[in-house]
Amino acid sequence: MIHPVVIIISIFAVIIVSALGTALIRRRIFTRTYSALMTRDYPAFFREVDSKGMMSMFPEYVRDNLKLTAYMEMKDSGKVTETFNRMMKDGADDARKGDLLVRGFQYFSGEKDRKKVRKILEKMEQVMDRDISEKYRRHYEILFERSGKYIPELEKEVPLHQNRMKGYLQFLLARSYRNAGREKECLPLLKQAAAEYHVTAGELESVVRVL
Repeated sequence: MIHPVVIIISIFAVIIVSALGTALIRRRIFTRTYSALMTRDYPAFFREVDSKGMMSMFPEYVRDNLKLTAYMEMKDSGKVTETFNRMMKDGADDARKGDLLVRGFQYFSGEKDRKKVRKILEKMEQVMDRDISEKYRRHYEILFERSGKYIPELEKEVPLHQNRMKGYLQFLLARSYRNAGREKECLPLLKQAAAEYHVTAGELESVVRVL
Protein backbone atom coordinates (compact mmCIF):
# COMPACT_ATOMS: atom_id res chain seq x y z
CA MET A 1 0.00 0.00 0.00
CA ILE A 2 1.33 3.44 -0.96
CA HIS A 3 1.85 5.75 1.99
CA PRO A 4 -0.51 8.81 1.96
CA VAL A 5 2.50 11.16 2.22
CA VAL A 6 3.95 9.70 -0.97
CA ILE A 7 0.62 10.23 -2.74
CA ILE A 8 0.47 13.87 -1.59
CA ILE A 9 4.06 14.49 -2.70
CA SER A 10 3.32 12.90 -6.08
CA ILE A 11 0.24 15.07 -6.55
CA PHE A 12 2.22 18.22 -5.72
CA ALA A 13 4.97 17.15 -8.10
CA VAL A 14 2.45 16.72 -10.92
CA ILE A 15 0.94 20.13 -10.15
CA ILE A 16 4.36 21.82 -10.15
CA VAL A 17 5.47 20.15 -13.40
CA SER A 18 2.15 21.06 -15.01
CA ALA A 19 2.44 24.68 -13.85
CA LEU A 20 6.01 24.93 -15.16
CA GLY A 21 4.97 23.44 -18.48
CA THR A 22 2.08 25.88 -18.78
CA ALA A 23 4.35 28.81 -17.90
CA LEU A 24 6.83 27.81 -20.59
CA ILE A 25 4.08 27.51 -23.19
CA ARG A 26 2.66 30.90 -22.17
CA ARG A 27 6.08 32.47 -22.43
CA ARG A 28 6.74 30.96 -25.85
CA ILE A 29 3.38 32.12 -27.22
CA PHE A 30 3.72 35.62 -25.79
CA THR A 31 7.31 35.97 -27.05
CA ARG A 32 6.27 35.08 -30.61
CA THR A 33 3.41 37.57 -30.48
CA TYR A 34 5.42 40.37 -28.89
CA SER A 35 8.38 39.87 -31.24
CA ALA A 36 6.11 40.21 -34.26
CA LEU A 37 4.69 43.42 -32.78
CA MET A 38 8.13 44.88 -32.05
CA THR A 39 9.39 44.12 -35.56
CA ARG A 40 6.17 45.53 -37.01
CA ASP A 41 5.39 42.29 -38.79
CA TYR A 42 1.68 42.99 -38.45
CA PRO A 43 0.33 40.04 -40.50
CA ALA A 44 2.30 37.66 -38.24
CA PHE A 45 1.31 39.62 -35.15
CA PHE A 46 -2.43 39.41 -35.82
CA ARG A 47 -2.15 35.70 -36.62
CA GLU A 48 -0.43 35.11 -33.30
CA VAL A 49 -2.58 37.36 -31.14
CA ASP A 50 -5.77 35.70 -32.44
CA SER A 51 -4.37 32.17 -32.38
CA LYS A 52 -6.01 29.45 -30.29
CA GLY A 53 -2.96 29.27 -28.04
CA MET A 54 -3.01 32.99 -27.29
CA MET A 55 -6.76 32.99 -26.73
CA SER A 56 -6.60 30.02 -24.35
CA MET A 57 -3.60 31.27 -22.36
CA PHE A 58 -4.25 35.02 -22.07
CA PRO A 59 -7.31 37.08 -21.13
CA GLU A 60 -8.98 39.29 -23.70
CA TYR A 61 -7.69 42.47 -22.04
CA VAL A 62 -4.06 41.42 -22.59
CA ARG A 63 -4.70 40.63 -26.25
CA ASP A 64 -6.64 43.87 -26.74
CA ASN A 65 -3.80 45.80 -25.13
CA LEU A 66 -1.36 44.37 -27.65
CA LYS A 67 -3.77 45.04 -30.51
CA LEU A 68 -4.21 48.63 -29.35
CA THR A 69 -0.45 49.13 -29.52
CA ALA A 70 -0.39 47.74 -33.05
CA TYR A 71 -3.27 49.91 -34.24
CA MET A 72 -1.65 53.00 -32.70
CA GLU A 73 1.64 52.28 -34.46
CA MET A 74 -0.27 51.68 -37.71
CA LYS A 75 -2.17 54.94 -37.13
CA ASP A 76 -5.45 53.16 -37.76
CA SER A 77 -7.66 55.61 -35.86
CA GLY A 78 -10.84 53.64 -36.53
CA LYS A 79 -9.44 50.46 -35.00
CA VAL A 80 -7.83 52.42 -32.16
CA THR A 81 -11.21 53.95 -31.29
CA GLU A 82 -13.02 50.61 -31.54
CA THR A 83 -10.48 48.77 -29.37
CA PHE A 84 -10.15 51.63 -26.88
CA ASN A 85 -13.93 51.83 -26.38
CA ARG A 86 -14.21 48.07 -25.94
CA MET A 87 -11.45 48.04 -23.33
CA MET A 88 -13.06 50.92 -21.43
CA LYS A 89 -16.27 48.89 -21.13
CA ASP A 90 -14.75 45.65 -19.88
CA GLY A 91 -15.19 46.41 -16.17
CA ALA A 92 -11.57 47.30 -15.45
CA ASP A 93 -10.73 49.02 -12.18
CA ASP A 94 -9.85 52.71 -12.00
CA ALA A 95 -6.09 52.09 -12.06
CA ARG A 96 -6.25 50.09 -15.28
CA LYS A 97 -8.70 52.57 -16.80
CA GLY A 98 -6.32 55.37 -15.86
CA ASP A 99 -3.46 53.72 -17.77
CA LEU A 100 -5.71 53.20 -20.77
CA LEU A 101 -6.96 56.78 -20.69
CA VAL A 102 -3.39 58.07 -20.67
CA ARG A 103 -2.64 56.05 -23.79
CA GLY A 104 -5.78 57.32 -25.48
CA PHE A 105 -5.05 60.92 -24.52
CA GLN A 106 -1.52 60.76 -25.93
CA TYR A 107 -2.60 59.08 -29.16
CA PHE A 108 -5.54 61.31 -29.99
CA SER A 109 -3.56 64.40 -29.01
CA GLY A 110 -1.05 63.37 -31.66
CA GLU A 111 -3.93 62.97 -34.09
CA LYS A 112 -5.16 66.44 -33.07
CA ASP A 113 -8.62 64.99 -32.46
CA ARG A 114 -9.94 67.65 -30.09
CA LYS A 115 -13.34 66.01 -29.57
CA LYS A 116 -11.93 62.63 -28.51
CA VAL A 117 -9.23 64.21 -26.33
CA ARG A 118 -11.85 66.24 -24.49
CA LYS A 119 -14.00 63.16 -23.84
CA ILE A 120 -10.99 61.25 -22.55
CA LEU A 121 -10.04 64.18 -20.31
CA GLU A 122 -13.53 64.24 -18.81
CA LYS A 123 -13.24 60.54 -18.03
CA MET A 124 -9.79 61.07 -16.54
CA GLU A 125 -11.22 63.60 -14.13
CA GLN A 126 -13.67 60.95 -12.91
CA VAL A 127 -11.22 58.11 -12.25
CA MET A 128 -7.79 59.70 -11.65
CA ASP A 129 -6.33 61.69 -8.78
CA ARG A 130 -6.92 65.39 -9.22
CA ASP A 131 -3.23 66.36 -9.19
CA ILE A 132 -2.67 63.99 -12.13
CA SER A 133 -5.77 64.87 -14.16
CA GLU A 134 -4.98 68.58 -13.77
CA LYS A 135 -1.74 68.08 -15.74
CA TYR A 136 -3.76 66.68 -18.61
CA ARG A 137 -6.30 69.48 -18.34
CA ARG A 138 -3.51 72.07 -18.59
CA HIS A 139 -2.02 70.31 -21.61
CA TYR A 140 -5.44 70.11 -23.27
CA GLU A 141 -6.34 73.75 -22.63
CA ILE A 142 -3.02 75.05 -23.93
CA LEU A 143 -2.93 72.94 -27.09
CA PHE A 144 -6.63 72.66 -27.95
CA GLU A 145 -8.30 75.64 -26.28
CA ARG A 146 -5.36 77.97 -27.01
CA SER A 147 -5.23 79.15 -23.44
CA GLY A 148 -2.65 81.59 -22.12
CA LYS A 149 -3.80 81.50 -18.50
CA TYR A 150 -1.04 79.14 -17.38
CA ILE A 151 1.80 81.49 -18.32
CA PRO A 152 2.53 82.74 -14.75
CA GLU A 153 2.69 79.24 -13.22
CA LEU A 154 4.75 77.83 -16.11
CA GLU A 155 7.24 80.69 -15.87
CA LYS A 156 7.76 79.70 -12.23
CA GLU A 157 7.99 75.96 -12.97
CA VAL A 158 10.45 75.97 -15.87
CA PRO A 159 13.56 77.03 -13.85
CA LEU A 160 12.87 74.30 -11.27
CA HIS A 161 13.43 71.41 -13.68
CA GLN A 162 16.04 69.91 -15.98
CA ASN A 163 16.28 67.72 -19.07
CA ARG A 164 13.08 66.41 -20.66
CA MET A 165 10.77 67.70 -17.93
CA LYS A 166 12.18 71.17 -18.45
CA GLY A 167 11.73 70.76 -22.19
CA TYR A 168 8.11 69.73 -21.75
CA LEU A 169 7.34 72.77 -19.60
CA GLN A 170 9.19 75.03 -22.04
CA PHE A 171 7.03 73.60 -24.81
CA LEU A 172 3.84 74.37 -22.89
CA LEU A 173 5.07 77.85 -22.06
CA ALA A 174 6.08 78.52 -25.66
CA ARG A 175 2.66 77.45 -26.91
CA SER A 176 1.04 79.58 -24.21
CA TYR A 177 3.05 82.58 -25.39
CA ARG A 178 1.85 81.90 -28.93
CA ASN A 179 -1.74 81.68 -27.72
CA ALA A 180 -1.28 85.06 -26.05
CA GLY A 181 0.14 86.60 -29.24
CA ARG A 182 3.72 86.71 -27.88
CA GLU A 183 5.38 84.99 -30.85
CA LYS A 184 8.80 86.58 -30.29
CA GLU A 185 8.99 84.83 -26.91
CA CYS A 186 7.55 81.61 -28.29
CA LEU A 187 10.10 80.73 -30.98
CA PRO A 188 13.33 80.83 -28.90
CA LEU A 189 11.63 78.77 -26.19
CA LEU A 190 10.51 76.15 -28.70
CA LYS A 191 14.14 75.77 -29.81
CA GLN A 192 15.26 75.34 -26.21
CA ALA A 193 12.56 72.74 -25.60
CA ALA A 194 13.57 70.88 -28.78
CA ALA A 195 17.18 70.81 -27.60
CA GLU A 196 16.09 69.10 -24.36
CA TYR A 197 14.30 66.44 -26.44
CA HIS A 198 17.21 66.20 -28.93
CA VAL A 199 14.94 66.88 -31.90
CA THR A 200 14.32 69.83 -34.20
CA ALA A 201 11.69 72.43 -33.33
CA GLY A 202 9.54 71.08 -36.16
CA GLU A 203 9.62 67.56 -34.69
CA LEU A 204 8.94 68.64 -31.13
CA GLU A 205 5.16 68.40 -31.00
CA SER A 206 5.17 64.83 -32.36
CA VAL A 207 7.39 63.57 -29.51
CA VAL A 208 5.96 65.53 -26.60
CA ARG A 209 4.01 63.54 -24.00
CA VAL A 210 2.38 64.80 -20.81
CA LEU A 211 4.92 64.68 -17.95
